[in-house]
Order: sequence, then C-alpha cells, then structure tokens
Amino acid sequence: MEKEKECTRRLNIIVSEPLHHQLTEMLNKNEETKSDFVRLALEREIERRKVERLEKAAAELAFLYKTDEELQVFTSLDGEDFL
Repeated sequence: MEKEKECTRRLNIIVSEPLHHQLTEMLNKNEETKSDFVRLALEREIERRKVERLEKAAAELAFLYKTDEELQVFTSLDGEDFL
C-alpha cells in the first residue's frame, strides 16, 4: 500500500545575507536542503517551547505541592511499584 502524502504548506522566509551565506555553506557540506534544515529547526524549537512552557507551569505550581496537604496525600507512594 502506498504511503499517504502528508499535507504540506509553502513557507517563505527572509533572512540576512550573512545568515543565508552561512546556511548555504553548511548545507552544501552536508548535502542537506534548506527546506530540510528549516523543518528540523522548526520541529526542535516547537518541542523546546512546549517543554519550556510545561517546566514554567510546574515551577509556578511547585509551592502548592509542598504546602497543600491534600496534594501530599499520595506522596508516600511516589516511586513505588503498583504491580
């Protein structure tokens, strides 16, 4: 069965001449396309921001886990095997 094609969208970006030159030099050595590079960079940055957002939310709520008795009820079970 043939793999279904992923829906794609074109993205045009503008970068400085020095940045474009660095990118072109690097990609020529690695035989990689600009599109491949930008896709990978976007995927990594999106994932990094998701993790950063979760870490920030956890840090903002950390004091609750230390001070709220209702949230501490199951602390003694942390790390124990349930099977």
